Amino acid sequence: MKFTLSWLKAHLDTDASLTEITDRLTMLGLELEGVEDRAAGFKPFRIAHVVEAVQHPNADRLRVCKVDAGDGVVQVVCGAPNARTGMKGVFAPAGTHIPGTGVDLKKGVIRGEESNGMLLSERELGLSDDHDGIIDLPADAPVGTAWAEWAGLDDPVIDIAITPDRADCLGVRGVARDLAAAGLGTLKPLDTSPVKGSFESPLEWRIDLPAGRESLAPIVVGRYFRGVKNGPSPKWMQDRLRAVGLRPISALVDITNYVMLDLGRPLHAYDPAKVEGGQLTIRMARPGEKYLALNGKEYVFDADMLVIADAHGADDLAGVMGGERSGVSDDTTDMFLEVAIFDPTSVATTGRKLGALSDARYRFERGLDQTSPFWGAEVATRLVQEICGGEASELVVAGEAPKWRRQIGLRHSRIAGLCGVEVPEAEAKRILSALGFEVSGAGEAMVVTPPPWRGDIEGEADLVEEVVRVNGYDAIAAVSMERDGSVPHPALTPEQNRRRLAKRALAGRGMMEAVTFSFLPARHAALFGGAGPERTLVNPISADLDVMRPAILPNLLAAAARNANQGYPDLAIFEVGPEYAGDRPQDQAWVAAGLRHGRTGPRDVRKTDRPVDLFDVKADALDLLEALEAPTGNLQVTTDAPSWYHPGRSGCLRLGPNTLARFGELHPRILQAFDLRGPAAAFEVLLDAVPMPKRKGAQRPLLERIPFQALVRDFAFVVDDAVPADKVARAAAGADKALIDGVRVFDEYRGKGLPEGAKSIAVEVTLQPRTATLTDEQIEAVGRKIVEAVGKHTGGTLRA
Repeated sequence: MKFTLSWLKAHLDTDASLTEITDRLTMLGLELEGVEDRAAGFKPFRIAHVVEAVQHPNADRLRVCKVDAGDGVVQVVCGAPNARTGMKGVFAPAGTHIPGTGVDLKKGVIRGEESNGMLLSERELGLSDDHDGIIDLPADAPVGTAWAEWAGLDDPVIDIAITPDRADCLGVRGVARDLAAAGLGTLKPLDTSPVKGSFESPLEWRIDLPAGRESLAPIVVGRYFRGVKNGPSPKWMQDRLRAVGLRPISALVDITNYVMLDLGRPLHAYDPAKVEGGQLTIRMARPGEKYLALNGKEYVFDADMLVIADAHGADDLAGVMGGERSGVSDDTTDMFLEVAIFDPTSVATTGRKLGALSDARYRFERGLDQTSPFWGAEVATRLVQEICGGEASELVVAGEAPKWRRQIGLRHSRIAGLCGVEVPEAEAKRILSALGFEVSGAGEAMVVTPPPWRGDIEGEADLVEEVVRVNGYDAIAAVSMERDGSVPHPALTPEQNRRRLAKRALAGRGMMEAVTFSFLPARHAALFGGAGPERTLVNPISADLDVMRPAILPNLLAAAARNANQGYPDLAIFEVGPEYAGDRPQDQAWVAAGLRHGRTGPRDVRKTDRPVDLFDVKADALDLLEALEAPTGNLQVTTDAPSWYHPGRSGCLRLGPNTLARFGELHPRILQAFDLRGPAAAFEVLLDAVPMPKRKGAQRPLLERIPFQALVRDFAFVVDDAVPADKVARAAAGADKALIDGVRVFDEYRGKGLPEGAKSIAVEVTLQPRTATLTDEQIEAVGRKIVEAVGKHTGGTLRA
């Protein structure tokens, strides 16, 4: 939101300095974005008198001028057709920068005549596109004076950020009201008294909306003007519009833009001669209906869009942008004014669908003063008659004014209770009254009625915020939070610490962390069992990101595909984040997912690289579970992995009935869907399912120092082909838990020397004595226990 200091002072009677105003704006919640000194770029330019202008001796279209800018007469060669003796213009001496063209002016010779500067046009100053001639200043313009100061361009432009809830400050008057309430002056009165119409309007309004949708356009006010002259708007208005970045067009158009910026009240002007049927109707668009907007673009409507139409068809996208066909032009002599209230959600939805941006839409979708159709019409009427002349009709009204009055209770004690600052009751009432609120009652029984321009005020806390921000956030004392002990509580919960630990563990395995969106395309979600309506977004940021992710793996696969397409097929990435099983809070679960694609490393002469496989990702999952202090020795491996994994090349790690992790190579149909060439293997560790360590305190158990040498013994068992190797290892490990420190499978054999349907599983058993060196008899006894345990649990026999 931009405005000049003088524009602000048109509403605010104040002696405050620019610095005091800008500092106070930020403290009011209207954050200062910047202050622009427009005069800085025009500083070298002065008002000059053309003492003499004669024809150039060597060029038909050039004139040689003698120019006095207050410090002596210099010669300037000028090509403007309006350069003449006695005129006054804007002079740029040699060595200055011309902002409109980007040229650095130098002293030179043009067709044999010396030129020591330049007389400037509006285009060269960057004010407009007009370059038909140089600027012709009034005869009383003081020679030698800085042109920017004389033209009023030394008026600083203030730029503030407006939060979405402060639609009332999308007009200069709203900003002035806040400053007046804060004690930086007095808000000047605004004349909104009715202007008596002299005739009945020949153009009427009609609201034709389906039952139940009347709130899309509750009221519209119009006024017909005849005999107007649509010339240029006055200089003061053009200066203010240019200062905030708007190009003056014509008086009628400039008035509508000015009222929007000045009072936050969008307007639209129709040329009645271009309206067919004598009536304008607010209705829903017909599917496929289209119009040419004022920005020169053509838009096609759907049935949920609100339009304004005549007998010819729609030519106004309600609340967003008017149409080219019925708009005013330089030849307009009659004008019909539209001042309406449109539903903010409808305006926002339509604007987003069509990608149509406008200052009017920006204000409508944030909510307008509900009484503004009436006072907006009166303010605009005065400006039209003052600038363009003509007669005004009586007001034409369709619909009913929205009911905006509501009462909110306010307890004085809640100001200190919510914000920790004591504001006297009288001061709190003064602040609210200055902001336009009606206050009755006292103490703990105050009743407040918000003004019609404050649709954001919904409850007692909002009223407290108004009082505290105007009173000054700097009045809130800096108070430290009370501690309930000498040692502060941990900043992170155990669950949050585990997520950090999971990231460190996976990064330590050489994987790169990825951070992806929590949503994905519906077609990808369907592959992972999650394309139901409970996950579908109502307002997605993109059409192809419309579903909350049921799994992290689809996003990692999409990232791998992008990397492969860029020539980086070998990838190891992970992400720790939430997955969504539904739309309830309890449906969110934290998962550490990883993906390995391509080969384990670059090719080398020793052939150490190989394609990734399920054992790589199983090791990732087990290492992570080990880092999380899960009881990995008690885990069981099952083959019931989800459908996105390859059957027979995947598995689950379970602790009793609970699945802690899934791993395996990905199914070929998944790789095909992502246009990803294998091999690719992935894992998912369900962090919420991993049990927390039972030990107390934050330290790991002390390391046990054992002075005795460990022993390693190998065993090979013949088992049925259906028996998993893990079952053999687990059986061996349970034979003597006091001595057996670890069991590792190191070989699997099928073929010659074994019965049909059998295989050989070889395991390495580590024996770790703790009290004394083992004797041969003890070693043999443990070996017999291992053979018996494997035989009992798997039916296996020791291979001869």
